[in-house]
This record gives sequence, structure tokens and C-alpha cells, in this order.
Amino acid sequence: MADVYDPIETRPWEEVLAEHERILPDQLDYLAEHSDFYRRKFEEWDVDPYAIDTLAALREVPFTTKQDERDSQANPTPSQPLGEHQAAPKSALNRTISSSGTTGKPTYFGLTSQDRRDWNAVQKRVFYTLGVRPEDTVLFGAGQTMITGGTPYFESLTKLGANVVPAGGESTERLLSVALDVFPDILWTTTSHIRYLSEQAEAVTGVAPEDFHMTKVIGGGAPGIGNPEIRQEFYDVWDAELVREGMGLGDVLGAMWGECEEEAGMHYHGQGYVHVELIDPETGEAMPFEEGAEGELVYTHLRREAVPLVRFRSGDFVRVTGTDCDCGRTSPRMQVLGRADDMLIYKGMNVFPSAIRDVISDVPGAAPRLRVILPEPNKVNFEEPIPIEIAREPGSDRSDEALMDDVVTAVREQLKARVAPTVVDVSDLPPGEYKTKLVETRED
Repeated sequence: MADVYDPIETRPWEEVLAEHERILPDQLDYLAEHSDFYRRKFEEWDVDPYAIDTLAALREVPFTTKQDERDSQANPTPSQPLGEHQAAPKSALNRTISSSGTTGKPTYFGLTSQDRRDWNAVQKRVFYTLGVRPEDTVLFGAGQTMITGGTPYFESLTKLGANVVPAGGESTERLLSVALDVFPDILWTTTSHIRYLSEQAEAVTGVAPEDFHMTKVIGGGAPGIGNPEIRQEFYDVWDAELVREGMGLGDVLGAMWGECEEEAGMHYHGQGYVHVELIDPETGEAMPFEEGAEGELVYTHLRREAVPLVRFRSGDFVRVTGTDCDCGRTSPRMQVLGRADDMLIYKGMNVFPSAIRDVISDVPGAAPRLRVILPEPNKVNFEEPIPIEIAREPGSDRSDEALMDDVVTAVREQLKARVAPTVVDVSDLPPGEYKTKLVETRED
């Protein structure tokens, strides 16, 4: 019998979709009655929400975008602090969290008591899949309690039964000192922070990472662990028994995707709460979840009260890695290729900085580090080679010329793009303590 947290994880996917189709009309009725934003949108779109009773009909509804959400929150009022798309009264809100604000003013997300229960139900599925068990002690390294991966995560971990140590947000020395004091089984933080701790642990504490008690390493917050080189690096540095990544979206639900023991892509876990689609980002057409398909994830809430969204474009571009799995789960699996707000265009082709980094990590002697240098603010389109900075793996004796030649060749062959690399010291490309920005503007 499959080792899953919730039996719905092994139900045939077609049955899951049928259930989504059954409960979708109730959510749309709720929007028509309680959401000023969607009442206006339905009228602008010439859409009758009461007539949408199939998933096929849902696919005809226009998208909601992040800019729509920002515009909705541009002029909050005391009764609607979360903006025009707030559908529950302020008195019913039970938690307010926000985006990290790394790309501008943060957006705010609200949850009612039911919404919190729903988030916990889904996140417990994800966290169990990621390898967390009730007997585990989790060193929780996320430092911003208000973000999606802060308070909501350690609440769900606690409800799963784990002993959560919320030590993030203080100094690296304090975090690692706590790790030595309380013998946690799991290191949980962002992928970038894991790498930062990997490099700082011995210098700060005198104890090498492999000598800490933690044997499970779980990260997220940005693409990375899905890359075999980065995953193996974490296995080796921490002497880990598992290294997995999870993902969600604060606008929709904090954690919806998580890797199982196969470590071959993240399974979807929002069955019954959020409907997910894959679309062609250029045309907006729906695409089937088939192995090898690449597209953007789009989400529709099925029972959200506070701030429901319909066909919300996530900006996450993914590759489907499978639709079945030896673990017994039946939901699609995927790996994130990159974010829309990081995407570059080389001679009409989409190129993600994280994809360039993943290619570089396979080049002998090259560290899995990258910085794309934009010669002017907001430059996206390149006809000329894309300027990048790379670094030599510590201990490698390969010349700068050999590294640069191999990187240029590998990127051209695998991504059909040209880059202009410069070799810098590995210390000049440090991982961030929260998220590592792969793009920097540097004007002449």
C-alpha cells in the first residue's frame, strides 16, 4: 500500500478532475455573490459565472494576473484591507501574510479559519511526501514569519506532529548553535539558504555540516534542488539520507507541490482545494499534463473564502516529469524551469537564468553559480550574447579560457542561446541567505 498522508493522493487523476468539476460551481457562485472584483470582471469579460459548470467551460474564462492582484490592492479600505478581490468580511479574517516583496511592494494574502484549515490539510500532504514524520524535529530556518513559507509552514508542520524549532530570522551563528543544541533531524529553509549554511557552518561553529545531526534536507523558494548537481552537493555536504524540494504560491496556497522518495519532480497535492492547469505561455491555450510538456501553471481556487482567484497565472514555467510514479501518487509531477519575471529572450527564444545555471553546473570545473549582467535596467531582449559571470569550482585547476569555452558550447548546444562569460572568484557569487538573485543590472 502506498505510503501517503491522504488517500486522495492515489485516486485516479480523472476522478480528481471530476470532483473538481463537481465543486467548481459553488466557488463561482460565491464569487458572484461576495467578490466586488470578480463581479466587475465577469461583466467586463461578458462571462456568466452561473453558467460555468465544467472544466472545459472554465478554460474559456480569461486569466487573472499578478498585476490584477496588485491593482486590486492599490487602494485598500478599512473594510477591505486586502483589496477589491477580498471576498470575506474583515471580521472573518484569521491570518494575514504577504509576499516577500523582493520584486517590489509586497502583496497581502488573507485566510479565514476555514482557509487556514484547508492550507493545513494540503500542506500536511506535501510535507509528509517531502519526508517529514511526526517523530522528526525540524530546524526551521525561514526568517520572515509573515511570508508564505514562514508561519503557515511551521503551523502545518506542527499539526503534522513534528517538533518544529523556528530558529530562523536570527544570526547564522545563532541558527547553527541551535542546530547543535537540539539535534534536529531536518534542515528546512530556502534552497539558497541551504547553500549559504553549507558554506558557513564550519567557519562559524567549527563543526562540519556532515557532523550535524540533520539527515534530511528540504528546500524551496526558488528552483535548484531539482538540478542533479545541486541535489548531490547537498547530499554530500550534509551526509543526508534525503534531499527534496517543495513549492507553493502565497496567492493560492502556501505549499502545493512536493517531491516523493523518487526525487524525480514535485507531485501536485492540492486535490479538492485548488484546480491546476498547464498553459502555453505565449498563446494561453490549455495543455495536457504529459511527460515532457513545458508551460505555465494556472490555478483556480475551489473553496477559498478570503481572497479567491480564478485562472490565476502563476508565472512559474515548468516541465512535466511524469504522470505516474512508483510511490503510488497519481498527480502530475513537474520541475520548475524558471520565473516569468526572470525570463530573458535571446533572438526570440525564452531563456531562464536558472536554466543557464543548471547547464553550467554540468561543466567540469565550473561551480553551480551564475550571475546574469544586464547592461541596462529591464533589458530582456538580446540579439548579442548574454553577459554572465561564472566561477571555478574550488580545487579545480582548469583555466579561465577552458571554462569559458565549455560554458559557451554547453549553453549553445542545450539552450540554443549564446552567452559571454567572465570568470570571477567563487566568493563573488555568494548564495543569499533567503533567495539568490541570478540577475543584476550593471550599467557602464
